[in-house]
Amino acid sequence: MDVQTIRDILISAYLVGGILLTLTAIVLGFLLFLAVRGLIGSAKRATDNVGKVTEAAVEHIVEPLQDGVSFASAVGNAMGLATGFISGMRKRRKRGDGDKGRRGRGR
Repeated sequence: MDVQTIRDILISAYLVGGILLTLTAIVLGFLLFLAVRGLIGSAKRATDNVGKVTEAAVEHIVEPLQDGVSFASAVGNAMGLATGFISGMRKRRKRGDGDKGRRGRGR
């Protein structure tokens, strides 16, 4: 073997290695994109839920206080908000949304 043949073999090996490395990087980048997209969707749902809770709190507590309603009425509205929140969580459990995969097997 002369030097030119060895050089050609090494260049071919580097090219094949580069192609494989590029394909691996593309696949890993796509998988990372999918993971980040799921994380962003989860964070968006969490912030939407926090927004709904704060809107309800403003509607039931802050606005009555601004309108001059008594403190006792505002506390009653706050308690109504809390009990509504808790009952909403219990309804979700009764429907089975919170227990996916834990129940229902063998029934």
